[in-house]
Amino acid sequence: MFSSRKKDINEILNALESIESFIKEDINKIELRKNSCNSENKKVMEKIINISNLIQTKQQEDLSIYGEIMLCTEKLSDGFTNDRVTKTTSNNKLNYIAKSINAMSKKLEESLNDIDKKLEEYAKQNFLSSIDENMFRGGNLKGLAVGINSLRKETTQQLKTIYRTSLVLQKESSRLLENSISLSDSTTQQAASLEEASAAIEEISSTISNNTITINKMSKQADLVKASINEGRDLASKTVEAMDNINRSTNTVHEAIAVIDQIAFQTNILSLNAAVEAATAGEAGKGFAVVAQEVRNLATRSAQAAKEIKELVEESTLNANRGKETADKMIQGYEGLNENIDENSQLISQVVTASKEQESGMSLINDTISQIDSLTQKNANVAEDVKVISIQMNKIANKNVELTSKCEFEGKENLQIRETPSNNEFHGREKRHNNF
Repeated sequence: MFSSRKKDINEILNALESIESFIKEDINKIELRKNSCNSENKKVMEKIINISNLIQTKQQEDLSIYGEIMLCTEKLSDGFTNDRVTKTTSNNKLNYIAKSINAMSKKLEESLNDIDKKLEEYAKQNFLSSIDENMFRGGNLKGLAVGINSLRKETTQQLKTIYRTSLVLQKESSRLLENSISLSDSTTQQAASLEEASAAIEEISSTISNNTITINKMSKQADLVKASINEGRDLASKTVEAMDNINRSTNTVHEAIAVIDQIAFQTNILSLNAAVEAATAGEAGKGFAVVAQEVRNLATRSAQAAKEIKELVEESTLNANRGKETADKMIQGYEGLNENIDENSQLISQVVTASKEQESGMSLINDTISQIDSLTQKNANVAEDVKVISIQMNKIANKNVELTSKCEFEGKENLQIRETPSNNEFHGREKRHNNF
């Protein structure tokens, strides 16, 4: 009896020691033998077994949620805010801890997403919206939100200043460009006009000088022409005499051609007779017939040549007669031309005197225009440099306005710049610098 009771007590103690070791985490599992206790001790042992099973079950549940809590907090520390604790346990404290971690992760995820969204908008030059500073009650995260909003506010202020300055620069550079282009064009046109005037005056001066020289030459040439006219008149007279001689020679040639033509006709008759005699002679006259045919051919050619020469001679006679008529007219023309040359010589002498006076006056005008042209050219170069600089400034201003106009920020639509009076509104008054 005593031995059995002692055995039950030992079995119960061993079970309790196993539970104690499990709670101390000395062992990972409670392994209890089959309940071999007797009577009342058997119920105690069953209760102990139930308690050990319950402890192991709760421990397994706790280990499962512990694992998720550890994983979630590790990811959170690495920057991942989208992980959540999904498991639950019968331990209300652990459930509360898991719920608190999930709430913290969700708030951090929503807050950081909102901050990230705002920063993406800022990266796209959109500074219209700010971050809610009340999402955190304090600490570094609230300081982060406040700092980003301060940066946005400062950036907005700088963009306002840059945009306003760019608009003013764009407007003023456009006016400067317009005025510089007008100045450059006017100066260029003035320079071109003066250059053309200078060139024209120089050309006129040169022309007057050349005219004077030319007129002097013309005077000398008039004398030479007069001598040539007299010589030409003499040559024309000799030409008339030569034409008469040609006509006489042509008539002689014409008579000689008539004789040649008659001889050719008679030769042709003789060759025909010879051909008839050769045919009568038969075989013996064949050779003679050939000779007679050749004679006949020569007679025909002679007649044709005489005809052509006759036509040429007749044409030469006609041309000689025309040449004689022309030479007669030339003689008359030379006499009239000689009279005109005398009148022109007097006029040329008068023009020489006037040209010398014009040459002296144009030389003085040319010197004055050259000085004005030199100064105008310098002004044109300066105006062109101002125009180039104005174009570059206008391009830079337009680029700045284009870049800043793409930015979205508070107060952009309300920005205004003062209108500056145009040049014709000053009317000689002092031009003052206009503030933005």
